[in-house]
Amino acid sequence: MTRQDRPAGSAVLRWYVVFGCSLMAAIMLVPALRLWLYILVACLVLTALIAGIRRHRPVWARPWWLLVGAVGMSMVASLGWAVTITEDGLPPYPSIGDLFYSASMGLLTASVYWWVRPGRYRGGLLDAAIALTGGGAVVWVAVAEPLLFGGRFEGAHLAGYLLYVTNDLLILALTVRVVVVTRVRTVAYRLMVGAATVWVVTDTAFYAALFREQGEASAWIQVGWLSAYLMIGAAALHPSMSRSTGSMPRSATLLTRGRLVAYVVLIVLIAGLDAVRAVAAAPPGHGGRMIVVLCLGCITSVLLIGRLAQLGAALDERAHVDALTGLGNRMVLQNELNRHQPHDRVLMMLDLNGFRDINAAFGHKAGDAVLVESGHRLRASAPSDATVVRLDADAFAVLTAGGDDLLHRLAGRLLAAVAEPYPVPGLTSRRVQASVGAVIIPAGESGTTALRDAELALEEARAQGDGLAVFDSGAYAQWRANRDLITELQQAIGTDELSMHYQPIVELETGRIVAAEALLRWFRPDGAPVSPGRFIPLAEQSGDILVIGEWVLGRVCSDLAGLWTGYRLPVTVNVSAHQLRDTGFAARLLDRLRDVGLPGEALIVEITETVLVTTVTDAATTIGQLQQLREHGVRIAIDDFGTGYSSLAYLRELPVDILKMDGSFTSEQIEAGGPREIAFVRTIVDLGRSLDLCTLAEAVETEGQAQRLRELGCHLAQGYHFARPAPVTRLHELLAEQRATSAEATV
Repeated sequence: MTRQDRPAGSAVLRWYVVFGCSLMAAIMLVPALRLWLYILVACLVLTALIAGIRRHRPVWARPWWLLVGAVGMSMVASLGWAVTITEDGLPPYPSIGDLFYSASMGLLTASVYWWVRPGRYRGGLLDAAIALTGGGAVVWVAVAEPLLFGGRFEGAHLAGYLLYVTNDLLILALTVRVVVVTRVRTVAYRLMVGAATVWVVTDTAFYAALFREQGEASAWIQVGWLSAYLMIGAAALHPSMSRSTGSMPRSATLLTRGRLVAYVVLIVLIAGLDAVRAVAAAPPGHGGRMIVVLCLGCITSVLLIGRLAQLGAALDERAHVDALTGLGNRMVLQNELNRHQPHDRVLMMLDLNGFRDINAAFGHKAGDAVLVESGHRLRASAPSDATVVRLDADAFAVLTAGGDDLLHRLAGRLLAAVAEPYPVPGLTSRRVQASVGAVIIPAGESGTTALRDAELALEEARAQGDGLAVFDSGAYAQWRANRDLITELQQAIGTDELSMHYQPIVELETGRIVAAEALLRWFRPDGAPVSPGRFIPLAEQSGDILVIGEWVLGRVCSDLAGLWTGYRLPVTVNVSAHQLRDTGFAARLLDRLRDVGLPGEALIVEITETVLVTTVTDAATTIGQLQQLREHGVRIAIDDFGTGYSSLAYLRELPVDILKMDGSFTSEQIEAGGPREIAFVRTIVDLGRSLDLCTLAEAVETEGQAQRLRELGCHLAQGYHFARPAPVTRLHELLAEQRATSAEATV
């Protein structure tokens, strides 16, 4: 609803209330026109319902349309009674009006039932049953018993009244269910609950007066029915009606104070009714004895309810307390975080480093003892008003008032407390270190995201090994950007966004293209490129590099078929550590080559020094995969050689053919470097020569760099000085030009 609509909507609702109250007064003052004025009220409410539904468009409209049917049927019933009224002022029974009134009550009951969508939530049935039995006891004494045994009504008349009374009890029970399970507390909701309550109370009072007297009930009873009708229309016209029905259920509560009072009132009421009837029916002198028994039974029932309330409170407390340490749990922390406070707050998440090792070495009993002791120390070290909880496993959290000045002092105290020796067999001389991730919650803000932020800071603290890390919003923004980029990359795999470009590798002595490196490129649908230096590391971290690697190998083998057949040009392709850990990688790669009719020497597999470092535990698998490839003619190159620290230890064992010198040596130490810088490059070239390996220099961008590399004896080079990476069609053009030039030189 727009801002301009609100005044108009409020005016409509005000005029509706004024007109409705005027009709109510007219009904009381002019009894002769009562039925016709009732029809006018029903018409007014029906119009309000239809207008409200069309104007506010409720998300769950079924109960409102059922109300339209109920009020419409009621209007038709009143019309039927008005036209069939007899000379004594009463309509005959049964009549067409009674038929439509019964249908109206059925639709009203259905509307209350459908207020909460069935199937989405099955709670509230026990409370509805309690209301049904408690209300049934009152109705039995006040209404049903006089109706059944008063002898005034029989046959169809008796059956009709029993149907109406039963329908009222159903409305009461279903209304209680709505109150218990729905989360909303809108104005429209309150008006509808009030209308249902007023309707049931008015009907009960009317029937009680009717069945006990020898005449009609007093005229004041009309106020209740009219009020219920008008409240239904007001609920429909109020803007909150759009979100009042079909709502999600509330979280289950064990026993609220309001429910406890209601249950006690029902017990006392039923016991009081029984006492009155017992005294009336008992022989003289025996009534007091029966009252004593009834009172004792009533007191016992009330005490049982109190005991159930205590058990419910105990269960609720248990739901908020960690059973092992006695601290609060995640629910307690989340409730505190959701509150707005007028001061800054600090949230610290702490976990014990290597706790799994403690469980594995000393058993879970020792691990539990460490957790209990850690919880006690954190509680003692934190401020007295701080919230200290155990989140899960070995993770704890501390929430307290304060800012940046408190953060570092408190973190130091917590870390020092945890690091003290533990009085646990086997751990008396062993210190348990911890990591802390912290975030500051500004004054006036809720901490809805603080737990997530503290957890991200904790991950950073673990990675850095510094003990404490404070949440950095800039780092989180980068994390979000990386996560979004990974999602985009997953969607780009298998589409035209990914493509292969090839950069020629030349022989420095002759300048001839003797190989090419396959390079993965990513262009978004709008043509914007994404740097491989950005998305390749993220793919490594997420594990998507396995899928990307298989796609790259398939595309390279397809392109390589034409390059090898036409020019005998081999292609180098990068392989990740994740791929080399797969024992079936080499076999699948060789199968790909055979499928396109290529020999092993057509392909050069590049691995980085990082692969050698990160796969120490899988060294046997790595070496086995590379050896299997080399046995079938595939050559192996170490990429970015010279930037790591483990290659020399592996060169004796790994089947390596080519050393690719990292581009930093070319750009920084070849052209402008002195004797000391040149010595590093010469050492790598000499190492390759002594091991009978080919040396390839990357990132050669000037003729001066190329000339210096020739002087040092480097075999191969690639870089912008020779050619930029481009699609395979451009590589075919360069190779064709080279062949034509060679043919001319021969002639």
